[in-house]
Amino acid sequence: MKKPKYFPLQIISILIFILLISATANAQVTLPGGIDDVDDETPAAPIGNLVWVGLIVGGYVGVKKIKK
Repeated sequence: MKKPKYFPLQIISILIFILLISATANAQVTLPGGIDDVDDETPAAPIGNLVWVGLIVGGYVGVKKIKK
């Protein structure tokens, strides 16, 4: 399949557009003397054992699909 002449320009403009969108999505303005309602006394939640089972099953399914 032959690539059109504008293909590199199209890829570059899409990449720039995505970078601009993601940069504005991550921007957060903090005001001086902001709200201090952080609850630091609650312990962090542990990662459950089922996460490892999910990773193993997902890896197995992925390898099985690749070998097809």
